[in-house]
Parts: sequence; C-alpha cells; structure tokens
Amino acid sequence: MRKTWLTGGVILVSSVLVSAVPASSQTKTPDFGGAWQSAHDRKFIPAATGPSPIMDDPAHPHQARGRGANGQDTGTTPWVGDYRNPNLRPWVADAVKKSGDDDMAGHSRPTAEATCYPAGVPGIMNFFEPVYFLQRAGEVTILYQRGPNIRHVYLDKPHSAHPAPSWYGESVGHYEGDTLVVDTIGFNDKSVLDNYRTPHSDALHVIERYRLTDGGKGIQVDFTIDDPKAFKIGRAH
Repeated sequence: MRKTWLTGGVILVSSVLVSAVPASSQTKTPDFGGAWQSAHDRKFIPAATGPSPIMDDPAHPHQARGRGANGQDTGTTPWVGDYRNPNLRPWVADAVKKSGDDDMAGHSRPTAEATCYPAGVPGIMNFFEPVYFLQRAGEVTILYQRGPNIRHVYLDKPHSAHPAPSWYGESVGHYEGDTLVVDTIGFNDKSVLDNYRTPHSDALHVIERYRLTDGGKGIQVDFTIDDPKAFKIGRAH
C-alpha cells in the first residue's frame, strides 16, 4: 500500500499502495479487492503544488534499517521533522521540534504501529502491514491488519450535524468514475499525522482520493488535510 499528502491549514500529499495480492481488472467503479502494502517508506510524498507536508530536517535525514555501502547492517535513525516548515502554527512547530529532539536523545515515544493503538488519519497510512477494502452497497470498510484498526466509509450520505469526536472520525464517500473519494471530519485530537509526530486539532478535515494505477497493480492515494488551528495556509488547489 502506498500513500502521500498537507493544508489552511491545508496539507497536500499523495501516496501509493502496491498490491500484495493481484487485484481484479478495473471496471467503471474501481475494484480494490486484494491485499495492499505501503510502498512510500513511511514518508508522505509532496504534491507538485501547494503546501508541503512535514519532511526530514535536512541536517538529520531519516534512514530506515538496511545495509550500508560496505554491506553492513545499518539501524534506523531518529525521526527528526523540519519544524521550520512555514505552514506550521507555532504550537505545532514546537511539538515537531520537541519530538525530534527527544528521538535524537533516545527518548522517543512508542508509535501507534508499535503499540497497536489507533493511528488516526492519515497516520494509519504509514503502517507496513496489508490493508483490505470491503466494497459493498452503501459502505466501504477499510481494514488494517496491524491492530484492531477499522474504518467505515458510508457512501452517498451527508455528514452528521455534530459527529462525536473519535480516533478515525466520521467518513462519508462516493465514487467519481474510477476514484473513491473519502471525506472525514469529527476527529479527536489524540493522534498525530505522521512519524514526525506532527499534531493536529479537533478541527482536522481530511479528503482522500483512491485510484487504481498500473493496470490494477497499485493504488495512488492523494489527499488534502485542512486544520486552520494547526496550519496557516488555506486549502491548496
């Protein structure tokens, strides 16, 4: 599975999912059957235009576990976000800086992925384990293999007037030709947006667009994040 995305607060990013099990051929309404695995190295990919998501601090780029040029095993390096991103409200920049400082000092906090805790959106998109879509009349259910993380997307319905705040919010959606559009509001403020531990407020609004690519072997996910309490710039187009 692969994904990407920032906002007015608006943040615009995109990501891509790779099929772990072949998906069936595409019809007018996309068929997301099968297992999908993240393929974006747990970092959101900036869109061509608009505000950027939080990226690595240039002085401390994150490196996943792998092998160095000498063939020796290399460990994971700290997640240090660029808190100087001009779109961040001061309290968000302070939180990103503190998280990076703590991680470099060896005091990082356990992630939702490591603890099987709810990750929120779009944080859940950074999980490594497969994702499954159950497409039915009136609802798309998204199941994430790591932990009891389940999202319900109610199709062709309006949002509630006052949804109760929750980890995954209230999601409504519809199909636009070959694209599933998911609109989510009603979040609590307990999750973080990414591995740099970028916080958000209860005003968070996320719109995701899922589209099959590469003949059904991949899914590209483009999304916008709108949270005026956390980010400075209005919605990017």
